[in-house]
Amino acid sequence: MTSFSPHGTHAGDEGGSCVVVDASQPLANCTEVIQLNQGTITAAGLSGPPPTKHLAITGGTGIYRNAGGEATLVEFGPATGRLTLYILRFSPGG
Repeated sequence: MTSFSPHGTHAGDEGGSCVVVDASQPLANCTEVIQLNQGTITAAGLSGPPPTKHLAITGGTGIYRNAGGEATLVEFGPATGRLTLYILRFSPGG
């Protein structure tokens, strides 16, 4: 999927998946990788059904190698949604 900035310009690409771990609840273990110009950001979390999923930013590469924070994914339908990152720390020096 393609990621866009708040101004509508191409910011990068992202991909994620969820594996159902308990169909009786339902619960899924979800991971996300966001590829940006200066590195990648990874996120993961235990989530329930759509539309809203809360993830922890677990790190990344490049200037995001020490990234931490939270992410919120709101699904609008098949392959559409909004991913908002709340990055609390990273290493802008590379």
